[in-house]
Amino acid sequence: MTTQPPRPSRAKQFAAIERISVFGAVARMGPVGLWQYADAYKRAAETLPAPEVPYEPVRYYLACDAIELCLKAYLSVHGATMLDLAENAYGHNLDRLLAAADQRGLSAAIPLPAEHRAEVHKAADYYAGKLFEYPAVGEAIRAYPGLPNIDSLLEVARILVTALAEPCLNAQ
Repeated sequence: MTTQPPRPSRAKQFAAIERISVFGAVARMGPVGLWQYADAYKRAAETLPAPEVPYEPVRYYLACDAIELCLKAYLSVHGATMLDLAENAYGHNLDRLLAAADQRGLSAAIPLPAEHRAEVHKAADYYAGKLFEYPAVGEAIRAYPGLPNIDSLLEVARILVTALAEPCLNAQ
């Protein structure tokens, strides 16, 4: 019996489409699309009511997704293709994405305070490990010792979404 190679996700199937043209107006879909999704996740995280339990993962997940998409939008503005961003070089690794964005001038263009960067770094393990998506009994028993500060993550998402609006919406 032969096994077939896995089918790429629908997102990867369409990642090769970089530009659309409507009546002569051309737009790069990467920057604007990634930014719009980041803004939507950020707004959703901000509008959730305060949690009624000590640990509630949804706001963390939404804030980290907004940060991931902002960093990918920044990379897209600076030449990364959607296919580059969809492949496993970056995945959902906030540390790798932040480092790659820094290599392309993020820290000069959008300065993030060291304490915010530290919280993104703390969130990276939880986010990439899907601990904001699935129950992690071992972490729960230990009271989530590496949990980042949600207010800091939301502030990073706000800073990035605000600063990237114009470059992403005007990307050629």
